[in-house]
Amino acid sequence: MRREGNWLLGTDMASAGYPVAPPGCPQRARARVYADGTAVVQAATPDFGTGVATVMTQVAADALGLRVDRCRFENGDTDLPTIAAAVGSAGAGMISAAVHSAGTALRDQLVRRAVADAGSPLHGADPRDVVVRDGVMTAGTASESYAGLLRRTFQPDAEALGTWSPPGRGDEFAMMTFGAQFAEVAVDPELGLVRVRRMTGAFAPGRVLNPKTARSQLMGGMLWGLGQAPLEANHMHPRTGHWANASLGEYLVAVNADAPDVDVELVEVDDAVVNPLGVKGVGEIGQVGAAAAIANAVHHATGRRVRRIPITVEDLL
Repeated sequence: MRREGNWLLGTDMASAGYPVAPPGCPQRARARVYADGTAVVQAATPDFGTGVATVMTQVAADALGLRVDRCRFENGDTDLPTIAAAVGSAGAGMISAAVHSAGTALRDQLVRRAVADAGSPLHGADPRDVVVRDGVMTAGTASESYAGLLRRTFQPDAEALGTWSPPGRGDEFAMMTFGAQFAEVAVDPELGLVRVRRMTGAFAPGRVLNPKTARSQLMGGMLWGLGQAPLEANHMHPRTGHWANASLGEYLVAVNADAPDVDVELVEVDDAVVNPLGVKGVGEIGQVGAAAAIANAVHHATGRRVRRIPITVEDLL
């Protein structure tokens, strides 16, 4: 503990872990390449601001061997192939697995067509030797583009359905996302006020598909935990059983003035079990451990151990 004027300052940390819980049903996506060399990959998942459409466009382009600007991801329609929603930290892993499966299935289909076609420069090549980059299939010095193959064979498009079945929920592996959270707080000992000054989190979410969207979600999760630690609470009326603070006028949430500087560090790890790309979730792990880190920092500042949240003025006076 140290002092800064009338404030008691404290720092501490907490660990975080959140399970990777795959759904029990297969995940599906559809990929289609057109004769103009563009592609679309489709899945029924919604996007409510987490960046699913952006990230899955990247995954689809990578699987197909196309530039990102030549590929688009269509979603948000229940007529599209059934897939998991981006909730419960399951979205990135489940959706990317299906999109990757669809993209690689279509890429392999087009490669097989080319090497089996007597009119293709790739005729007779081993499919395993074919590399696809920017929509061009190449083996040695021979090459042919997706667009060239489709136009030459008078096909407007080609498509494939990709299916990925999640691993079982047995006891062989414990699938988790891990992290550590750090907080610095200032406590006014006379008023019992807690102000969070800094937060830092380090997280290991497997393979990171898009650092910008991942950091954004993790930062939001840490601010979610900030609201949990000193502010948010439900109160039930002891006689009627109704919620006593059922509106945002009475339920306290963190606002911009409460938000400190938040730093996020990503530690990529290889995980060959969770899904083909080794992707885990970042939605909830940012919140897990944040409140505990703040409570531990309050203990460091004041010497008082608070074992419930939210940490109220009455707990510290």
